[in-house]
Amino acid sequence: MTAVQAIYDGRVFIPEKPCDIISGSKVTLTIEKVTGDIGKQKKLAAFKQLNNEIAEINKTDPLPAEFDQILSQRLNFRDITDL
Repeated sequence: MTAVQAIYDGRVFIPEKPCDIISGSKVTLTIEKVTGDIGKQKKLAAFKQLNNEIAEINKTDPLPAEFDQILSQRLNFRDITDL
């Protein structure tokens, strides 16, 4: 029998340290609530929320499609031909 300490994030259990269990193995969990780890749970929840916010921000395009055209009208680009 192997004992693994893990944190439940609301959907899955996340081991605190790597464990010697083969990926895809079916296991039986015996739940024993450990008190005093509220700080870790709060940090994990904040980290999860931050990841969700970053994922949402990355879905939006920060610049409009016509940005290059607008920029080229405001700047005078020179062609460099003698490289």
